[in-house]
Amino acid sequence: MTLVVVLIVLNVPVYLFLAWVVFDTAGDAADTFWDTIVTLLKMIFIPPWLRMMMGMEESEALGVFPIAAFFIGCAAITFGEWWLLDKYVMGT
Repeated sequence: MTLVVVLIVLNVPVYLFLAWVVFDTAGDAADTFWDTIVTLLKMIFIPPWLRMMMGMEESEALGVFPIAAFFIGCAAITFGEWWLLDKYVMGT
C-alpha cells in the first residue's frame, strides 16, 4: 500500500502531462499548462447544471469520455509501475 501511495505522489508530473495531452487539443488549446489543469478540475467538480447557472460556456465542457480516459490512463500508469516494481525489483 505504501508503494502505491509513493507512486501516486511521484507521478503527479506524469499525470499533469497526461492531462495536457488528453485535454489540450490543437483547436481548443489553452494559453498555459495551468489553464488546462484548471479547466480539467472545473469539468470534474462542477456539474453541468451549475455551469449553466454560472454562465460558463458549454464549449468548455470536455465530456465524460476524455475525463474517463484521463483517470483510466492515470490508473494504468500507476498499476504498470507497481507491477514492474513488484515483479522485478521486489522479487515477489
